[in-house]
Amino acid sequence: MSFKTALATLVTISALAVTPSFAATVAAVVQPGSGGSILATERFVSLPTPRPEAAALPTLSNAPSPRLGVFHSVAISAARLPAAAKWQTIRAEDHTALFDTDCSTSGVRGCDTSFARKVQGVAARAAGLSDRAMLDLVNRTVNGAMRYREDSIVWGKGDYWATPSEMALKGAGDCEDFAIAKYWLLRSLGIADEQLQIVVLQDTRRRLFHAVLVVHTASGAYVLDNVSNRLEADSAYSQYQPIMSFAAGKNYIHGFTGGASNVAAMPRDLANVAPGSGL
Repeated sequence: MSFKTALATLVTISALAVTPSFAATVAAVVQPGSGGSILATERFVSLPTPRPEAAALPTLSNAPSPRLGVFHSVAISAARLPAAAKWQTIRAEDHTALFDTDCSTSGVRGCDTSFARKVQGVAARAAGLSDRAMLDLVNRTVNGAMRYREDSIVWGKGDYWATPSEMALKGAGDCEDFAIAKYWLLRSLGIADEQLQIVVLQDTRRRLFHAVLVVHTASGAYVLDNVSNRLEADSAYSQYQPIMSFAAGKNYIHGFTGGASNVAAMPRDLANVAPGSGL
């Protein structure tokens, strides 16, 4: 079945609601067979710690196949996306050594940095924790290990996806850098690649592009976000509308079921989507 046929079927069956500009974007970036000026900045928001009586997550290794249509969306496989090469380049190399206490013997850059020292203690602290507590620990540790800074300040360019070593050496990064650090920290703790999803989205409340890490478990998808220490399911974020995501070596674009009122104005050109910049 061709991509156009598959997409037409999905629209017919699921009433996939996308704007005309987003549909044009899909046609431009998805091949068969295979942002603007900064209007707001991301500031960390301290939220209450989840109640102790909250149920622990099931063992992550028991999680079923992930439902990649996070934040109430529909995920459509895409062969090419503008940000895919940046993510796949980082994913192609193993960066877990930075998070080990014996990092200095691995030859990895950035071992003797404040960021590295903070994240290297997670493995010992995570021993014996419930899965929810472990995810909470990872989210809080990375959020507190480096400063938020826009790519234009750290790298002198509009959008740059840094490796964990680069983050460690700079001591700063923007939202996708926090998501990448959490991804590799969880990989170092033994969490499977298939359970982790990098999601680039629109935050309709703050009116900017954003990126988070979603962790898939048997009880649902949980969001590790640099603007909050609170661990929540993706269903709790009505203001988050995903544009594209990356999971298990594949790329996805996202649409929504229901009426058009549920859909934010999607960017006409995905190449202009820079997490942390304004819509």
